[in-house]
Amino acid sequence: MEKELGILLLTHGDWGKYIIEAGKMIVGNVDRVSHVALNPADTFEEFYEKVEKKVSELKDGSLIITDIFGGTTTNVAAKLSLSYNINIISGLNAPLLFEALLNIDSIDKDEVLDNIVEEGKDSCKNILKELRKMTK
Repeated sequence: MEKELGILLLTHGDWGKYIIEAGKMIVGNVDRVSHVALNPADTFEEFYEKVEKKVSELKDGSLIITDIFGGTTTNVAAKLSLSYNINIISGLNAPLLFEALLNIDSIDKDEVLDNIVEEGKDSCKNILKELRKMTK
């Protein structure tokens, strides 16, 4: 069986597990999404090894989404990109993940990745400010 493009979430703690559960409620099928949690006791090398095992199972062009730019999750993904053909987005939030899920068969294309990032950025709002704009 040929591998399909997939999404791997790298998060501090089990956040990835819980956002995948939320994805089931909103988007439905999340079979091609997995996660690896960075635990407080993990060294960089231990986390790298756990993530590399998952990445080695992904189809070329698959997407890693990390929680914090500059953090261990992103640094491990960046290091793995030297050896694996993967895409990486940092700044995980629910709308970003949902957009990635809705476009999972095209996550190996730059324009799709750009749209996913924009969706993640656009979802962050100062709600009271937005409401004030609507009432003027």
